[in-house]
Amino acid sequence: MSVLDTASGQFVFRQGPLFANVVLADEINRTTPRTQSALLEAMNDGQVSLDGHTYRLEPPFMVVATQNSEEHYGTYPLPESQMDRFTLRIRIDYPSAEDEKGLILEAPAVTDEALAKLQPALSLSEVIFLQEAAARVRLSPELAGYIVDVARETRRSPFLALGLSPRAELAWRNVARASALVSGRDYVLPTTSSNSPCPLWRTDWSWPISSTPPGACARKRNAS
Repeated sequence: MSVLDTASGQFVFRQGPLFANVVLADEINRTTPRTQSALLEAMNDGQVSLDGHTYRLEPPFMVVATQNSEEHYGTYPLPESQMDRFTLRIRIDYPSAEDEKGLILEAPAVTDEALAKLQPALSLSEVIFLQEAAARVRLSPELAGYIVDVARETRRSPFLALGLSPRAELAWRNVARASALVSGRDYVLPTTSSNSPCPLWRTDWSWPISSTPPGACARKRNAS
């Protein structure tokens, strides 16, 4: 944002919360449409534009958001263009009964001590290295054609009001490559690409309220 420097009488740029490697947007659907739209450029292009200037966001850059899907008072539905920029949508359900019991019995001091001992799992350079390694994982033309065929079918489906976009196809490719890398392979298997869609598609497709979408992915999406 631009703020007035009282010493010089000039407006100067100050980096806001988007200038971070991981941005956590808690209950993103409670933010105003203007705030939501401000995320589009950052998530898609890795940059922020202000007062005629463009500022690059240092890699790696990732947006993690939560959404309150049960309470709608005071919320603003995310536009499709915003949902399309999230790679995955994962439903977090209630913890198990045993975990809930542990939460009740756990002393606050123990929790604070555990948080204080947390250490980074990866350095920034290691994250970038893994991202670059995933981008080099081979994906055959046949599997690329499979992704395109499935995406085009979703656009023609009578069960869906909006099918998968080209950006969703690219996200599917990236997830399949990352899954292969985690499995220790430098190539994508057909099973890898076919196992990826459920959390991926939930960010991108929608259907008429009057219709009942078939399949496991649809049931999970409808519950989230």
